[in-house]
Amino acid sequence: MNDIKILYVEDEKSIIEFVKILFKKRSDCSVTYAQNGEEAFALYENNKFDIVITDMIMPVIDGFELIEKIKKMNPKQIFMMVTGLDSKEDLIRAIELRISFFVEKPIKPKKFNQVLQDSINLVNQKRELALSNLLLVQYKHAIDTSTILSKTDKDGKITYVNEEFCRTSKYTREELIGKPHNIVRHPDTPSELFKEMWETIESKKQWKGKVKNMAKDGSEYIADVLIMPLLDTNNNIMEYLGIRHDITELELYKDDLQKQLSMAVKDIIDTQKEVVFTMGSIAETRSKETGFHVKRVAEYSYILATLSGMAQEEAELLKLSSPMHDIGKVGIPDSILNKPTKLTLDEFEIMKRHSTLGYEMLNISSREILKTSAIIAYQHHEKWDGTGYPRGLKGDETHIYGRITAICDVFDALGSDRCYKKAWELDKILDFFQEEKGKQFDPTLVELFLANLNQFLEIRDIFKD
Repeated sequence: MNDIKILYVEDEKSIIEFVKILFKKRSDCSVTYAQNGEEAFALYENNKFDIVITDMIMPVIDGFELIEKIKKMNPKQIFMMVTGLDSKEDLIRAIELRISFFVEKPIKPKKFNQVLQDSINLVNQKRELALSNLLLVQYKHAIDTSTILSKTDKDGKITYVNEEFCRTSKYTREELIGKPHNIVRHPDTPSELFKEMWETIESKKQWKGKVKNMAKDGSEYIADVLIMPLLDTNNNIMEYLGIRHDITELELYKDDLQKQLSMAVKDIIDTQKEVVFTMGSIAETRSKETGFHVKRVAEYSYILATLSGMAQEEAELLKLSSPMHDIGKVGIPDSILNKPTKLTLDEFEIMKRHSTLGYEMLNISSREILKTSAIIAYQHHEKWDGTGYPRGLKGDETHIYGRITAICDVFDALGSDRCYKKAWELDKILDFFQEEKGKQFDPTLVELFLANLNQFLEIRDIFKD
């Protein structure tokens, strides 16, 4: 791949100097720097950039305004946002702008390089897709300009062939005229195919299909064939017209192209998954928790969903969405979020708002994964007996996504150190779930969870903090 062209927008010179050091270690990037949004947009108008990395708070034009102006020119531009994401409004705006990559301040080299590499991977995937599409267009053009024509009489004897037919079959016109098309039939082509072909065209219908042929020199070629009956004014068949396109090269490359496209699509999907986990980790980081918490909850949710009989595709959607369950915590003050002692009643009321905040952030999207995340954020603190929050839903009034995530989130939280408590022993956790079965938690799901505990403990061991 060619060098990745990057536009880096930052008004603090010390940060620019720091970032320049990071980029010196990369040989695959060409970076242009701008000190504010206005200067950056002027550069963007006259240059092409693969990635735009921008700070949010800048003079003249801030990062959000710059992104909006660029998106009007190029809706597919890839952005990296360098920000603290301290406010709910900023996060909502970032989601609305479809910003996929975030780096928090102060910049940490390892995290910066990781997010940058994810951005570069997406650029390369788009380039590969564009190249594959270009190849497909060229193949189509080649087929359109190499039509193989022939005509036969009612008995199937060839009466006309064009030069392309002769070139492809390696037979001369004289060798072909008066002969049946069997002259180019490949031994591997089943007789049933020709029987179906003749039954179709003799009933005055068109026949379409792929046929494997053999040229005079023994070489093989595959043709995309359309045979149509030509009718006289009395609707009687006069002769048959055969239109063929040599698709040998296309068939040979089709499998390879499909593999390339499948790999590219998989990489894009994996990138989307990573973005969701990254966004979910933002809230966990603010509350001094680790990204492994959201990873474990995601894996737990998938296991419990499949145990409950949920379809594979839906269970996978729940797994992808559950990392966002506490995204609303970005709107909770640090003094409450990280308080090492028990919250007061007023403080707990503020803390409870994170469920509603998360729902409001995510529900504005039409994307299935974010709408699912909205349900989970809103309902994972509801309780089976109706004493939960924010709406006091009872029993299966709470969506299955919320009921599953509630069990998985509490199981992981109880077994982890937090600023306000030490991790519980496993026996104590299991006793708690037995006591809360039918109260806080869906009793059926708790039974499934306890009966298959080893699967959850295995995940906990794999993704230790």
